[in-house]
Amino acid sequence: MTDKNILIVAKFTAKPGKADELKKVLNNGVKPARGEEGCLHYDLYRSVEDGNVFLFHETWKNEEAVAIHGEQPHFKTLMADASPLLSSQPEVIKIER
Repeated sequence: MTDKNILIVAKFTAKPGKADELKKVLNNGVKPARGEEGCLHYDLYRSVEDGNVFLFHETWKNEEAVAIHGEQPHFKTLMADASPLLSSQPEVIKIER
């Protein structure tokens, strides 16, 4: 497994009227993700142009760390809780550093 860092930008867009609820759900995932061994950076941002749009900006040690993150109970809970609040599927961009 390579040790190249992986940068992820994940875009979540809330249904109209659900942005504040989505923000709470997404915020609940920040602290546990930051505590994962392979996490180098993990932040959540809200668009100033469209308050329904949220972006996770993440840096992981390698692909293996990303895969492990995706299997964590807190990540699965976040995705399940966010799903009914989203206007579309999250957009995820993975970039090798």
